[in-house]
Amino acid sequence: MIYSRIYKRFTLLILVFLLALLSLSIGGCAPSARRNVIAYWISEQLGTTNLPPSNSPSGSLTGLVEAEGKPLAGATVIVGERNGTPYHAVSDQQGRYRIDGIPPGQYVPAAVAPGHEETVPLGSLGIPWLMTIRSNEVAESPLIRLPLHVAQPLPQPLASSVQLSVTAHFTSATNFPPNSQADVTAYQFVFQGTVVDTLRLYLPRQLEPTTQLPMLFMVYPSPVDLWVDISTAYAAQGYALVAISPMAAHELDVDAHAQDARVALALANSGALSPHIKAGKAVALGGSFSSAILIRLLRDVDSDKGEGEIVAWVSVGGIANAFTGTADFYAGRIEMPPQYRLLIPALGPANLYPLAFLRYSPVYVASEFPPTMIVHTAADRIIPISQAEELEAQLRRANIPVEPFYYDDVSHYLQIGDDMTAAGTEMFWRILKFIEQWHN
Repeated sequence: MIYSRIYKRFTLLILVFLLALLSLSIGGCAPSARRNVIAYWISEQLGTTNLPPSNSPSGSLTGLVEAEGKPLAGATVIVGERNGTPYHAVSDQQGRYRIDGIPPGQYVPAAVAPGHEETVPLGSLGIPWLMTIRSNEVAESPLIRLPLHVAQPLPQPLASSVQLSVTAHFTSATNFPPNSQADVTAYQFVFQGTVVDTLRLYLPRQLEPTTQLPMLFMVYPSPVDLWVDISTAYAAQGYALVAISPMAAHELDVDAHAQDARVALALANSGALSPHIKAGKAVALGGSFSSAILIRLLRDVDSDKGEGEIVAWVSVGGIANAFTGTADFYAGRIEMPPQYRLLIPALGPANLYPLAFLRYSPVYVASEFPPTMIVHTAADRIIPISQAEELEAQLRRANIPVEPFYYDDVSHYLQIGDDMTAAGTEMFWRILKFIEQWHN
C-alpha cells in the first residue's frame, strides 16, 4: 500500500513536470496536435479535464479592431473557456468592442471578419497576448489588426506543375436511383510536398464527344472511394462530379486540406480532367469534417483567377461552431466514435489557442457564403443539430439564401444502399433540386 501511494505520487509529479514543460512553450510556437493530445492525456490522469465552473463574478474585455490602419466595424472578437465555451462581441463603427460575462482566468482573444484573416493580438517576439480576466474588472486588450485575406497563387501551368496523372479507370453502379452508372477516372497530383491520390471524376456513361455537363464538387470527410454510391447516383443524374477527400498527412490542418481541394477545383475548371466539364461554376457539397474544408475553400476561390465560382453549397451534418461543439464534447453531450475521440483534444485548450477553433467556426463569417442548403438529423450524436440551427440563424441574419432540411433519423451522413431510409431518399431528391436551382 505504501509503495503504491509513493508510486502514484511519483507518477503525478512526473505528469505535473511534463505539463509544466508544455506550458512553457504555449505562447512561443504554434500548437501541434500531438502536443495537445499529450497535454489532454496528462490532464485526464490528474483529474483536471472537466473542472467545475467558477463561482466567482465575471469580468469583461474591451478593445479596438483595425484593418489597413482604420477602425473595422463588424469584426467578431471572441474568447473561449478552456472547454470551448465562447464569449464574443462584434465591433462597432469605431472598431470598439466589449465582451461581458467572462469567467475569471487567462485568455488569448481572437478576431475575424468577412474578407479578413483570423488574428490574435501579438506581443513581443510575435507571441500571442495572454489576457487576465478578473472578477468585476474590465481588461483592455491590445490593438487587434486584421489583415485582408489574400489567397496564395496556385502554380502555373497547373496540371504540369502538380504532376497530374491518371491512376485508374473503372465503371461504377448503384441501386439508387435504379440503374445508376458512371464512368470513373482516378487521379493523383503532388502539391506542397504531399501526394494527393484521392481525386476522382464521375461522368454519366456513353457521353457524346461534345457534351458538357454542369459540375458538382464533392469534398468527402473520409476516403473518397467509400462514397462511390453517392458519387455515382449524382453523376448519373447528368452531372460531372469531381470528388476529393482529406489526406491523412495533413491531420487537422484544415487550410492544407482546403488548398488540395482548391487545386482539384482549378484543375477541373481548366479542362485538365475532362472536356465534358462545363467550366466556370460549381455547386459544392461537404459533410461533417469536410464541411469545414469547404468553408476554407470558399474564402479562396476566385473566378477571376480561372479557379471557377462556387455558386451554392450544401452542408450535410456539418460543423458550424467549434467552440460550442467542443463545450458539448467536454460536457458529454456528444458521442465521438472511438477512432475520432482525440480530434477535439488535438485542437488544444480554447482559451490559449482560439485560432484553431475559429478556423472551424463558419458562423462568425456567414455573410461570405453563397446560397446554402443545410441538411442535418435531430438524431446526430456526433455533430448535434444545434450546430446547423446556429449556422442557419447567422445566414438569415446576413440575408444569405438558406434552405434547411432537418429530419429525424439515425444517420449522420448522406447514405445510399440497402439500409437507405425514407428520410435518406427525400434528402437525395431535395439536394438534387437545390443543385438544379443554382445551376440554372
